[in-house]
Amino acid sequence: MRQSVAPGRASQAAGASHAATSKLLEKKKEFDAVSALERASALYLERVDAISEDCAIMADAGQGHHQQ
Repeated sequence: MRQSVAPGRASQAAGASHAATSKLLEKKKEFDAVSALERASALYLERVDAISEDCAIMADAGQGHHQQ
């Protein structure tokens, strides 16, 4: 009589589940990293815009000072 293969299938299912969980965790880490990069980029853009505005103010002040 042949031995059942059912116990082997259960361990394969557990291995597949572990692999899927590992892949999902890796994708979550990637998503979190991209989200953090987006937030950092938005903050960087705000800072660059503020510097640009400051430069425009200084340029206008220089023009006004030059005209006097």
